[in-house]
Formats: sequence, C-alpha cells, structure tokens
Amino acid sequence: MIIKPSHWLKLAPFLFISPFFIHFAVFNLYPTVYGFWVSLYAGVSKLAFVGFRNYGFVLQDEKFWKSMWNGLQLTGGSVFIILPIALGVALLINQPFVEKRKGLFATFFFTPNITSAVAVAIVFGLIFNKQFGSLNVILSFVGMSPIAWLENPRWTIPALILLSTWRYLGINILYFLAGLQNIPSELIEAAKMDGANLFQRFWRITLPLLRPILTFIVFQAIIGSFNMFAEAYLLAGGGSGPDNSLLFPTMYLYEQAFRSQNFGYSSAIGYVFTFILLAIGMLQLRMFQERK
Repeated sequence: MIIKPSHWLKLAPFLFISPFFIHFAVFNLYPTVYGFWVSLYAGVSKLAFVGFRNYGFVLQDEKFWKSMWNGLQLTGGSVFIILPIALGVALLINQPFVEKRKGLFATFFFTPNITSAVAVAIVFGLIFNKQFGSLNVILSFVGMSPIAWLENPRWTIPALILLSTWRYLGINILYFLAGLQNIPSELIEAAKMDGANLFQRFWRITLPLLRPILTFIVFQAIIGSFNMFAEAYLLAGGGSGPDNSLLFPTMYLYEQAFRSQNFGYSSAIGYVFTFILLAIGMLQLRMFQERK
C-alpha cells in the first residue's frame, strides 16, 4: 500500500507529538495503573488478591494519620508563616527605589532553593544540635535554656518550619514578585487619586489581583509540606523522629515499600494520600474562587 504525500502531511502533526504521549504512557500512565493493581494484592514473594482490604487498613492505621497530621502542621507553618513573610518582602522589593537591584535580590533569594536537600539537612542538623548548635548558642545569649529541637516531639515541627523558611522563602518571594509585576500601575495610581490609603490599596486591589498566583503558591506549599522527605528523613537519622514527629506520608510509603517489602500496602497508602490531596486541592480552589 502506497501512502500518498498528502496522507503524510496529515500524519506529521501526530508523529511530532507522539514522543510526549509515548513518554506519558510509559512513565506516567502505566505506573499509575500498575500501582493501583498492586494495591489490590498482599504478600511479598507470592501475591494474594485481597481487593480493597489494604485501603481499609490504611484508613485505620494510626501511624499513617500521624504522618498526615505532621504534614498538616507543616502546611500551617508554610501558609501562615512563610507565605505572609514572602509576600511582605516581595512588596518591599517591588517598590520603585529597589527597581535597579531586583536581579540581585532575585539571585540572593533563589539560591537556597537550588541547594541540595542533603546538604541543607546536614547543616541544619548541626544548627539544631542541642549541645553545640548555633541556634541554641544564640538562645543562650538571651537567657533561654537549650532546646532539644530534634529530640523533643514538641519542637521537631517548629524546627522543620525554620528550615523550610530558609529553603523556600526565596522562591515564594519570586512567585509573588511575578504576580505583583503583572498588576497595572494605573490601578494603584487611580486608587491613590481617589484617596485610598496603603492598606486599602493592598486589600482592595493588590490582594484580589494576586488571587491566581496565590492559589498556585498555596497549593505548592500544601504539596511540598505533605511530600517532605529528604530533610525530615535525614534530620531523624533515617528514622521517623521521636514519637514519629518527623514522619510524613511519603516517608511512611517508602518505609512500607522498601523496608517492610509490603508493596501492596504501600501502593494503597499512595492512593489514599493522593485522593486526600486532591480533596484538599479542590477545597482550596473553591475557597480561592472569585465570588461574583
């Protein structure tokens, strides 16, 4: 059968985009479907079909819900501590008198985000050390007793929030800067002429126009908090910390799969975790949806 040149022209667009679909099918679709299939089985050398029993075990697993609670606490720190600070710094950098130095600030703030997670965990492990850590040395100058940051479950999440602030504050500042630069300056000037003060301009103009980028940033913070792995794993010395206070869902999934060789249960954890994040994401989108 001879294919005419006109037929080749019709097929050409599909041939050009086929690498994407092949890559997606092999590295995304197949693992997703296979992971769900594995979640319906139990055992190591010999798999036994158990249906949705693994999902029932996950929903009753206190350790899993502890990891979710840790993720929720870190999310709270990210959304209510890191993001407001990032927005405040972005507002300062966006002022006209900093215009010529924006590139310098962008480089300075972005550097922690590209630093190796292993290096960050090692350095902050030294900073949080109870005996000789620099953070406790600073606290001693103001008369405070040393804090067991990584040994007391009360302080492990605050320690992670401090680490996350240093590591992710800069990238969030850049996100906010990108959003602020897309706000027409004419709107701000018109509000000034109408007598709106600084707070009114921020609340009535800047913040509503930042809604799209704010939606993205908050969702990124939620996903990043629940997916915390390398830093928490290394700070906990390869474990889950005191009273599982440094355990996160991805760490628990890893533990069940590669330490306990319980791949079916691990897959079920992954899917339950995914569905919970989807529900949180839908709720967040509804909260940030513009009301008409």
